[in-house]
Amino acid sequence: MDRHALANLIPVIGMFFTGLIAFSFTRLGKAVAKRLEGGTDGELAERVARLEADQDRLHRELADAHDRLEFAERIIARETGHTHLPGNQPV
Repeated sequence: MDRHALANLIPVIGMFFTGLIAFSFTRLGKAVAKRLEGGTDGELAERVARLEADQDRLHRELADAHDRLEFAERIIARETGHTHLPGNQPV
C-alpha cells in the first residue's frame, strides 16, 4: 500500500472511531451495548412470560364469552319454540 494512501486513511479511521465513541453515549448506543452484553435476555424472558399470561387470560375470557353466547342462544331458542336459531347448528 502506498504511504500517501495510508496517510489519507488515518483521518478517516480517526473520524470513524470518534463517531463510534460518540454513538456509544446515545440511548441507542447504550441499548446496543446492553444487547451485546446479553443484559436484556432476562427482560425479554419476563416480557414473553407476561404476554403468555395475557394470552392465556384472553383465551379464558373468550371461552367464557362463547359459553355465555351459546347459553343465551339456547334460552332464546327455547322461548321461541325453535330447536335452533337461524344460521346455527341445532342445540
